[in-house]
Amino acid sequence: MTKRMLDTNAMRALVDGYSPRLDVLFAEQRCCISAIVVAEIRYGLEKTALNARKRQLVESALARLEVLPWTEACAVVYGRLRAVKARKGRPLGLMDLQIASHALSEGCVLVSADQAFALVEELTLEAW
Repeated sequence: MTKRMLDTNAMRALVDGYSPRLDVLFAEQRCCISAIVVAEIRYGLEKTALNARKRQLVESALARLEVLPWTEACAVVYGRLRAVKARKGRPLGLMDLQIASHALSEGCVLVSADQAFALVEELTLEAW
């Protein structure tokens, strides 16, 4: 069974309880998260004043998810993908490009509501 890699907006939907589909994937431990997404979440936690309950929900979700490390294989895919996008004049934000590269290198379906990822033709996307 193919793992689902959650993007930052999918994590927000999971924590906020916006998606019954994500709730099921999470409960069945069929999803993971990129270390890049963890970095984005940690940045958000540092810059935003969240109430203690919300912060605890985020921390709990992070603790229960498998966090996949950024590897050399991810870097190889990133370099190729960034060069292809630059040649085509269809750039993607650097963090999004890293997340897409990570999902591709791990063979994961990327779960996101961000339409920017549709620019990566070889990426399998699933809306939450």
